Amino acid sequence: MLKLNPRRESSGSIGTAVLGTLCFGGAVGYVAVVGASLVSLSVAGPPLEDVRSMSAMNGLPTGPIGSLRIVVDTGDEVYEQELTCTGDAATDPVVCADLARDAEQEDAADPFEEVAPGAICTETTYGGQSATVTGTWNGTRVETELNRQGSCQEARWQRLESLTDPLE
Repeated sequence: MLKLNPRRESSGSIGTAVLGTLCFGGAVGYVAVVGASLVSLSVAGPPLEDVRSMSAMNGLPTGPIGSLRIVVDTGDEVYEQELTCTGDAATDPVVCADLARDAEQEDAADPFEEVAPGAICTETTYGGQSATVTGTWNGTRVETELNRQGSCQEARWQRLESLTDPLE
C-alpha cells in the first residue's frame, strides 16, 4: 500500500490537541456563565397581594379633555353643535378620539394649529363652507376659523372634518 503523505506519522498533532482543549475549555466557561445567569435568585419582597399595578388606577383620563362650540356654515345652512370630551374613551363621542388620533398622526400637540405665516399654498377654492370653533381643548383656549380657501386651509378643514360634519 502507498502512503500519500509520508511525512505525517500520526493522525493528530500537538497543535490540534491544544486547539481542541482550548475550545472545550471555552465551551465549559460559557455554559458556566450563561447557566448562572439563568438561575433565578429568590429575593424577599412584599407579598403579591400587597403589590398594586399602575393599570389598576381608575379615574385618570385616557383621552382628550375639552368643551368646544362649533358653528358651521355650509353655504345652504348654518348649524351649531357642542362637543364635550371628558377623557373617558368609553363614554366620549367618537369625534374626541378622532381629534386625538389626528393630532398624533400630524405630530402636532394642537389639532387647531393655524396655518404658519409664509406657508406655500395653492389658491384653489375647495368649497364655500366655513366654521368657527371656540372653547377649550386639553387646557388650551381655542378660538379659530376654518374655511376651504387654498390648499393649506383645506388641509386644516380635512384634519378637523370630524368636527365640521354634523355630530351624532
